[in-house]
Amino acid sequence: MIFLSRTIAILLFTTLFLGCQDTAFESGQVSVHQINSELLQRSVEYSLYTPTNSTQSLPEQIIYLLHGHGGDHRDWFQDEEGAVAAILDSLIDNNIIPPVLAVSANMGNSWYVNRPAPAQDFYLQEFIQHIESTYLQSEPKQRLLAGNSAGGYGGLRFSLIRPELFENTILLSPASYTPLPPDISSSRKVEAFAVNGKFNDSIWDSFSYLHLLKRLKPGDQLPGFYISTGDDDVYNIVPAVTRIQQEFLSLGITNELRITNGGHDWDCWKSNFAEALSLIYQQ
Repeated sequence: MIFLSRTIAILLFTTLFLGCQDTAFESGQVSVHQINSELLQRSVEYSLYTPTNSTQSLPEQIIYLLHGHGGDHRDWFQDEEGAVAAILDSLIDNNIIPPVLAVSANMGNSWYVNRPAPAQDFYLQEFIQHIESTYLQSEPKQRLLAGNSAGGYGGLRFSLIRPELFENTILLSPASYTPLPPDISSSRKVEAFAVNGKFNDSIWDSFSYLHLLKRLKPGDQLPGFYISTGDDDVYNIVPAVTRIQQEFLSLGITNELRITNGGHDWDCWKSNFAEALSLIYQQ
C-alpha cells in the first residue's frame, strides 16, 4: 500500500469534516441489529452504517470497526465519540472514498481473543460471514479493519491471523504492549488475561502479535497497516506503536506510523481515522 503525504490528508480532513460542520452532506443511515451466535451461545448486537442511496446500488466495500475496552457497538457511531457516520458521509459526498458499509459489533471486554469465550472465532468465522451474506451482493472488493485501543489490539491480531481477509488495517492507539502492559492498562483487569482473578504474564504473552508474526509464511499477502497514536497518550502507547513498526519494517510489512498531537481519546482517533481513509483511497 502506497500512502499519500500527511499534509494532503490533513487538508482533506480539515476541509471536508472539521471545516464543514454546517454543510448539508447526504446522510447515511445507522441501524442496530443482532446476530444469534452459535459459538458464543448468545445474541450479539451490532451497529451498521449504510450510505445514502445504497438501496439503488449496494456498496462493494466494508469497514469493520472494533471498539475499545469499556465500549460497545455504539461507540464508533455516537456523535460525541467516533462520529463515524459524519466522517463517512463527508468523505463519500466529496468522492474521497467510495460508498462503504461500516459495522461494529458489541464485543464487550473480550479484547477479541478466545478466552474465556471464543470472541476471536465468533468474529472471524461467524460475524463477517453474517454481515456480508446479509448486506452485500457478493464478495467485497475491499475489507478494511479499524480499531481503537483494545480494538486496535484486536485489529492487529485479526490481521495477522487472517491476513487474506483484509486489504488495509487502521490501528488507532493499539494497546498491543510487549512484553507486558503498564499497570494503568485495562488489560490487567479483564478475565481474558487472568488466572484466578489475577493478571497472568504468560497468558498475556501467549496472545502477543510477535508470535503471530513468527507464523507468517513467505508469500503471505498482508494488509497495509496505518498505525497512529497521540503523543500525550497516558496509556504509554507510543513505545507500543514504535515497536510494532520496528517489527513490521524488519519483515518488510507495509506500514505508515503517525504520532500526532493528542491523547487517548476520540478527538485524536477521529482525525487519524479520517486521515487514514483519505490516504488509503487516494493512492
